[in-house]
Amino acid sequence: MKESEDTLTIIIFRGARSNPWRLKVRKSLVKYGVIFGLALLLVQGGIITHYVYQWSQLSELGEIKQELTTSRARTSNFSTEVDGMKRRMLVLETLNRKLQTMFGLEADEIQGLPSGLPGQGGEELPFEEMPYNSLQDEAPLELRPSIEKTQIAPEVSKLDSTMDRKITEIKAGLDWLSQQTELENQILEELSAAAQKKANQWASIPSIWPVKGVLTSKFGPRVSPFTGKKALHAGIDIGAPTGTEVRSPAAGKIVVAAYDGRMGKFIRIDHGYGIETTYGHLSKINVKYGDKVHRGDLVGYVGSTGKFSTGPHLHYQVAVNDRVVDPVHYILD
Repeated sequence: MKESEDTLTIIIFRGARSNPWRLKVRKSLVKYGVIFGLALLLVQGGIITHYVYQWSQLSELGEIKQELTTSRARTSNFSTEVDGMKRRMLVLETLNRKLQTMFGLEADEIQGLPSGLPGQGGEELPFEEMPYNSLQDEAPLELRPSIEKTQIAPEVSKLDSTMDRKITEIKAGLDWLSQQTELENQILEELSAAAQKKANQWASIPSIWPVKGVLTSKFGPRVSPFTGKKALHAGIDIGAPTGTEVRSPAAGKIVVAAYDGRMGKFIRIDHGYGIETTYGHLSKINVKYGDKVHRGDLVGYVGSTGKFSTGPHLHYQVAVNDRVVDPVHYILD
């Protein structure tokens, strides 16, 4: 009786004429079998769940990889543009330094690298051609727990680390460009002021012939046609018919428009920067004291007025800081 209580009988009918099969199974065995089956189902369910989770992770990581690849390409293009801007900035720097030297300004040192960056060098490969497995950067901490579970994780982590480094370089380049742009703008303002000053100075330098004619007497020592003795001729004499136009060789202000017993009718122009020019023996004066003239303006006419004139000509004189110099050295045309 005890045996029947501990066992279960399974009867399998094989047909009307065949004897049925009788299988006796212990209840404890059935119990363990049920437990094992349930455990097996749980394990299979866990495996399936893990597989589905891993599949979703692979899909997500694939999308992340695609986004990182696209971002890498855009970052690389942007980095190339930044490098091009830096090269153009360096060209502008070099030009500004040359202009500073030309205008007599103190040239700043060229800042070829962003401040604070150490010297770097060595052979490089284009970023797009670098194999992922050659990048030895370690993945960021926040990506490790989820990434280490899959085979694609190291590749994505290396891409992300490389992107961070590239972005850092771009930020440093942009900061450098911002600083250099501000510096070059200041230099350009100084150059503009210096150029304006130089333009005014050039406009004030007597660089053209005041009258068309023949040089009849040079600057320097000569035998005076009036005393027969050796004397210093303080200017040059330009022979021309009476009434020939006399024009200002540079911008300036009329400081004398008068008559002198020896020079006759004459005018004097102050050009600034310590330069003055004098025009003597005029037949007529076309300006008055205080007038402002520009290069090429009509100021008078050739004549032979005054005691120290032997015939129609213009006595043309240049003084720099109250010292007479040879006018020919200033004439460029």
